[in-house]
Amino acid sequence: MARINRKFLLIGIAVIVLVGLVALNFKPKKSSRGVQIRVEDVKAHKIESWVRAPGKIQPVSKIQVSSNVMGRIEEVPVQEGQRVRKGDLLLRLDDERYRSLVEQLRAQIQSGKAQEALAQAELREAQQNLSRIEKLSERGLASEQELTSARTMADVAGARLRAAGEDIQRAKAALAQGEKDLRETIFLAAMDGVVTSLNVEVGENVITGTMNNPGTVILTLSDLSAMEVLAEVDETDVVIVRPGQQARVFVDALPDSTLEGEVTRVGQSGRGSTGSAQEATSFEVAVLLSAPPEVLRPGMNADVEIMTGSVDSVLAVPLQALTARPPAVCERWKAKREGRKLTKESMPDTTGPAARNLTEGVFLLEDGKARFVPVSLGLRGETHVEISGELAAGQKLIVGPYKTIRTLSDQDRVRLEKKKGGAKKKETETSEREP
Repeated sequence: MARINRKFLLIGIAVIVLVGLVALNFKPKKSSRGVQIRVEDVKAHKIESWVRAPGKIQPVSKIQVSSNVMGRIEEVPVQEGQRVRKGDLLLRLDDERYRSLVEQLRAQIQSGKAQEALAQAELREAQQNLSRIEKLSERGLASEQELTSARTMADVAGARLRAAGEDIQRAKAALAQGEKDLRETIFLAAMDGVVTSLNVEVGENVITGTMNNPGTVILTLSDLSAMEVLAEVDETDVVIVRPGQQARVFVDALPDSTLEGEVTRVGQSGRGSTGSAQEATSFEVAVLLSAPPEVLRPGMNADVEIMTGSVDSVLAVPLQALTARPPAVCERWKAKREGRKLTKESMPDTTGPAARNLTEGVFLLEDGKARFVPVSLGLRGETHVEISGELAAGQKLIVGPYKTIRTLSDQDRVRLEKKKGGAKKKETETSEREP
């Protein structure tokens, strides 16, 4: 009994192995009807090309207020979000030290003027003495030494007068700087706007502002009536972006709104980003909003779509209909259709650099077969691309399925995809194509 069971077991294993081998080597019979395809007519379309980039909302005009003098904050009559007019008081520093310095410099100028008057009197006396000694010397009544001494005293008096004048000028210059420092303890609004950031409070000390040092910014005054988006456009797209192009702006905070804008500025210096494995470079593009809503705030995130091209009524095909083949394959297909043989001289180069440039094209449906037609590409839109070549409106263009187009060959037999019960009929037949 055990021997019989072992026999059936061996037979079962053999059957399973045989079925597996048959399944692995089975190739479905090629259908003479051809592969299923979807087609649509070649026709004219309106094509719009858009460049997309993320960005942030910013006011066109804003002033970051820093201090040119050091001091303790004595008064801050504004709050963040408050609207102010040009000339309104924004902030006041303790000015006691600067007022004292100004008074000292004014007193120094008065003292200098007194010294100047004294020097003038000394100069007149020295000049009169020199004149008297010169007359006595002409009559032989004064020695050469007395004449030389009188001349020296006149020169010294003149030098003292000039030095007094220079001291006065130096004190006046210091006074002008002191008065300027005193005026700069008071901060007035330079334009109408809104206080969009306030970084200090009464009693704090401010330090002298320096470039590229955000810590020295006391407050920011922005004109929210004119807003723009500063977008970071990828280097591969920025070459087709120009000032004056129209744009659409989608603000994260306003999901149901689309804002209109216009490109006003295209950055000329790239900005590197090391956030990915390969460093990416972007360029700043400014898009001015046509009618910014009042709810916009600086720093809001937004996405920008810039129209870089638009054409009306041009032949266009869906992007999924495009395919590419090596030039040698395309030439072989063409020669076979025309019934001619390729010679070694007429064969395209299959080894040089040109062989690596694939030929763009589409497949047309003609007499139940697919025909490859090379095309030149123009403006590329979201779903269609402008084309030129041996195509005419009304021809049947093969637009899918994508996997079929990718493996389709010239003169393959094809048939239209059928629908059954509202759903596309699925078949697994393979096409007969040139190896």
